[in-house]
Amino acid sequence: MKKLLIAALTSMLFFGSSATIASGNLESGLTPISAENMMNYILCKDKKPEDTVKSRHRVVDGKIPKIKCADANKIVSKARASNK
Repeated sequence: MKKLLIAALTSMLFFGSSATIASGNLESGLTPISAENMMNYILCKDKKPEDTVKSRHRVVDGKIPKIKCADANKIVSKARASNK
């Protein structure tokens, strides 16, 4: 009986942990931002809106596309504004 109780408590702690819940973004009220968009935002952080950067995640027809910093900043700003 003790083993069953210990197993039940352990499974509750494991499956109910914040790491497990947060990984699926089921409990968060934040608007999800893809890793690609966040990386582009970070690359454009110190650049002017008219500058471009090479994508670190996408390949189109064997070539690495260039992303406009204005577009990357707009996506992240829109997601942050909807969280307020």
